[in-house]
Amino acid sequence: MDCSNSNGGSKRLLDLAQRLRLYKPPLLPEDILDGVMEEKVVSESITSIAQNTEELRYKRAAVLICIFEGDAGDLRVLLTKRSSKLSTYSGEVALPGGKAEEGDKDDKDTAKREAMEEIGLDPELVDVVTVLEPFFSK
Repeated sequence: MDCSNSNGGSKRLLDLAQRLRLYKPPLLPEDILDGVMEEKVVSESITSIAQNTEELRYKRAAVLICIFEGDAGDLRVLLTKRSSKLSTYSGEVALPGGKAEEGDKDDKDTAKREAMEEIGLDPELVDVVTVLEPFFSK
C-alpha cells in the first residue's frame, strides 16, 4: 500500500506501485473449498472440513504497508511500536492495523481506519495498490 497518491511521487515509487498492482494472490483455502463445494465434488476430507466450519472461522484484521519516499529519495516503510501495556504482542514493532469492525467494507477499509486511529494517517492520502495474501496468526 502506498501513502502517495498516483498523482504524485517519484518514478521509482510509481513503478513499484505499478508492479504491486499486477500482483495476484493465490486462492484462499476458503475460496478453494467454496469452488469444490459448488462443483459438488465431495470427498470424505472435504465433508469433514465442511462439518467443522467453526474451526475454520477466524477474526479478520488488516495492516497497512505504507511505502513512502524519504527526503534522500530512498523508499521507506512506516512501522509502529506497540505499547508494552498491551496483552498481546506488547512492545513489538508492527505495521499499523488491527481488527475489522462491523462498519468496515473490506480489508482495505480496515487497514486505512486503523492507520488513522493509530498514527493519524488521513485515509484520503492512501492509494491502495494491492492486497496481499492473508497471513493466519495465533
